[in-house]
Amino acid sequence: MNLRSALHAALLTSAFAIPAQNSFGQATPETASIPQPHLAKARAEAFQDNNWKFPALITCYPNEGQPAEKVIKDPGPAKVADNFYFLGDGIVAAWAVDTSDGIILIDTLNNQAEVDKYIIGGLQKLGLDPAHIKTIIISHGHGDHYGGGKYLQDKYGAKIYMTAPDYDFMEKNAGRNPVWGPPPRRDQVATDGQTVTLGDTGIKLFITTGHTPASLSMLIPVKDKGQVRTLLYLGGITNKGLTPAMHTAYDEWTTRLLKVSATEKPAGVIGNHSSYDEAATKIEKIRAKPNDDNPFFTGTASALRYLRVLKECNLNNAEIERAQRKP
Repeated sequence: MNLRSALHAALLTSAFAIPAQNSFGQATPETASIPQPHLAKARAEAFQDNNWKFPALITCYPNEGQPAEKVIKDPGPAKVADNFYFLGDGIVAAWAVDTSDGIILIDTLNNQAEVDKYIIGGLQKLGLDPAHIKTIIISHGHGDHYGGGKYLQDKYGAKIYMTAPDYDFMEKNAGRNPVWGPPPRRDQVATDGQTVTLGDTGIKLFITTGHTPASLSMLIPVKDKGQVRTLLYLGGITNKGLTPAMHTAYDEWTTRLLKVSATEKPAGVIGNHSSYDEAATKIEKIRAKPNDDNPFFTGTASALRYLRVLKECNLNNAEIERAQRKP
């Protein structure tokens, strides 16, 4: 795994290291006196998109993230492409890829009750057998993504993949929120550049440190009207209240994924919270206009723009936080 050992200890606790403040790391009128050239760059980049808003830009305004997720509280399970499915509520997402040898599940929501309702119940509503879940990739060590993992391990014997630093991070911070289920047992260790394969599908993993010590992003091949198209999945998008080392690591992975994406040409971007990829809204669009172009496939140019906006918003939040730390 290509992680810098010198950062390891600091990374394990960084997501909880900075106390929450209403305006900390937030582009607001209260921070207007702080020069914010990266915010200007992020806006200029986002406004090139032919849309009334651009979802990645919300990372420059992180306090608005959770309220935005609640606009569509429960979109219900949805078929997004021929073999790709949304399972979750309007706040937290899990995704399923139906392969020739079973289902790859990405993330497991908060707890057993949510698994029963959204993952198991959702798959059944979509005509899929949840007993075919064989592989689970957990994007990072926050309980709203691993909380149902142990239940699925015990129920179906599914293999779980997570990075070693985030296994540590998960176990250290387990129980911080009573909504979260217990941590899953340590199983497969996900590594940078690894391809997790099940049947006819291989998902390539990238460690994208920042949101947690070793969040996972992925290139997911899915079938859309019979054509294989790649989605870029970002497993740790928000970047408010990080340590300087974590902001630096975040900047490094956005640079790296820009280069990767320029080569791999993903056809769209998804994540694990609806405010950052507008999954709930896109699902509603598919239902309302099923014969229109699939809104999840916005093109490579848009995917690259998304990463450039994330990069600038991270740098902007880092500058605000640095200014606010000064006496």
